[in-house]
Amino acid sequence: MLARLRAGENFASLVQELSSGDRSNGGQLGLRRADRYPPAFVAATRKLAVGEVSDIVRSGAGFHILKLVERRAPAAQAKAIVQSHARHILLRPTPQLTQAAAIAQVADFKKRIENGSATFQALAKEHSQDGSAAQGGDLGWVGPGAFVPEFEEPMNRLAEGQISGPVVSRFGVHLIQILERRRVDLTEREIREAIRAQLRASRYDGAFTTWAQEIRANAFVELREPPQ
Repeated sequence: MLARLRAGENFASLVQELSSGDRSNGGQLGLRRADRYPPAFVAATRKLAVGEVSDIVRSGAGFHILKLVERRAPAAQAKAIVQSHARHILLRPTPQLTQAAAIAQVADFKKRIENGSATFQALAKEHSQDGSAAQGGDLGWVGPGAFVPEFEEPMNRLAEGQISGPVVSRFGVHLIQILERRRVDLTEREIREAIRAQLRASRYDGAFTTWAQEIRANAFVELREPPQ
C-alpha cells in the first residue's frame, strides 16, 4: 500500500479498498491538537510536508500509514464557543452483533427516519445501548471537547437537523443528529474549566492507547501447522 501511495494513487481510494479501520471520510482523523494523537503518530508526521505520507507506523491498534492533510499553529483559548445540541443512537458490537452488522443496522435506522416510517426518538428508546436512550437519545447542550474525537468531529460537520451516516467510535456505532447550535460567551471560570476538559481528554486518549497496547501485548496466540 505504501508503494502504491508513493506512486501517486489516491489516499482516500486506498482507504476504501484496504483499510481495516473506519473507512468513512477517506480515513481522515480530523484537525486536533498534537497531544490528542498517539505519540507515534506525532513523531511520524513531524517532518512531513502537507500532502506527504509517512512510513509504516506501528501502534497498539495495529499498523498505519499517515498522510499529513493540514498543520496549524496553536490558537489562544477562545472566549466564546459554539455549543451543540445533539442526539444519538448507539449500538455496541458484541460476539452476536459484529461491527459490520451494527453499521448496517444503524444505516437502516437512518433510512427509516428519513422515509418517515420511524422517529429518531422511538428508535433510540428501543435500540440505543446508552444512558440517553430513555430521553430519545438526547445528549443535551455540550461544548467542544465533551465527546471523543471520532464522535465529535463527524458531529461538528453536520448542519442543524442533519443526520449522519454510521459513525464508528471506541464505544460502538452511532447515528447522530444535530438539533441546534448556539454561540455562547464564556466566563473566566468556564474558560478554566474548558482548559481542564482539554487536559482530561488528552489524558484519556493516552490511557486508551496504553490500554490497547497492553491488551495486544498480553494476547495469547497459538500457531499450528496446517494439516497434511
